[in-house]
Amino acid sequence: MENSSFFQKNKAYILTLVGLGLVGFVFVKFFMIMDWEYLFKYTIHAITNGKLDGVLTPADTNYKAMVNAAFGPNYEAIAPEIIRASNERQLYIWWVFVAEIVIFCVMYTFNGRQEAIITRPNDQVEVFSLFHRAVIWLNVIIIIALIITGFNITWSLRSEGGFIPFMLRGTHEITGLLWFPIWLLMTIIAFKDIKLLSKNSLLRKIILPGKYKPMKRVIFIVFILMGAGLLTSGFIIWFLHPDAFINAQVIQFKRALLYVHFGSSVLIMFFLMDFVYSVLVAVKGNLKGLITGKYPREHLEQLAPDILSDIEKRFTKFKKSILFN
Repeated sequence: MENSSFFQKNKAYILTLVGLGLVGFVFVKFFMIMDWEYLFKYTIHAITNGKLDGVLTPADTNYKAMVNAAFGPNYEAIAPEIIRASNERQLYIWWVFVAEIVIFCVMYTFNGRQEAIITRPNDQVEVFSLFHRAVIWLNVIIIIALIITGFNITWSLRSEGGFIPFMLRGTHEITGLLWFPIWLLMTIIAFKDIKLLSKNSLLRKIILPGKYKPMKRVIFIVFILMGAGLLTSGFIIWFLHPDAFINAQVIQFKRALLYVHFGSSVLIMFFLMDFVYSVLVAVKGNLKGLITGKYPREHLEQLAPDILSDIEKRFTKFKKSILFN
């Protein structure tokens, strides 16, 4: 009985983790190219010896020593598609998009489209301030720009580069730097669970109203972790831009970072597609609400009572603070 109760209470988390684990296994096993034994040994070697060159054992011939010095060792060991841009598996990446679309189609099949019955359209409640909307939309727009310019870096190698790929690469790097404060702000305003830990009125005013359902909480956590992975790996990769004097010393480290960067970018697209699904498909009126910041009170009463309750509590506290001051 206890096991059944535990599963029912945590079903969304369990199923989401199983789903992400399955997607991760398929992605790593079939879409990526990695010598996991070498990666493990390389990580231990880097931590214990402080060397990032990837040379685990000294070269036994002058030729191997020359190759290591020029290109770095074990090129095939850590080689995600973003490095082996013209190789065979990259075309399969599109199946990641297909899988994510299938997931949302299944969700729509089971849940349909929610729609509130509105009889008082002029009775509006402000849910998102101008600040909230600016952060949300900037976050989405920048992620789309990063995806387009980021994948261009990969596929531009197929077309042998050129001025346009060069410009898009520069755009990707600049946009990545601009995304950091937006990602940080989005992480702060979407951290709804902090309201359970802090009673600070200013903090509660900044945080988006309402509570997370389990699935949305998982997506938020994925957004934080993958965003941190993208920004950290991207900055280090940018800082370690290819250089004739240091390339061989850090190339294996860069390959590992590119693996993290590429994997994080694929997973954060799930956050983006969830946003598109939620705004355009799942609930009628969401798009207008995210543009204007306001929803009909009846919409909130029927579909998001937790948000309405949170807003009303804030308004009550605000009135009390005015009366007593």
